[in-house]
Amino acid sequence: MDEGGESACWLERVCPECGRLRERPGPGPCENCGAGGTGGTGEEPTAPDRGDG
Repeated sequence: MDEGGESACWLERVCPECGRLRERPGPGPCENCGAGGTGGTGEEPTAPDRGDG
């Protein structure tokens, strides 16, 4: 018998900085707090240069 549903372990999607679930698994910044996230580089993301200053 096949059982549907989502995976029981979402630990890889928990941001180590803010503790919230990330929208997308894998490397990259946390959508909630901007931290490096699980599997990221560990560096804080930089804001894009808007050329206003």
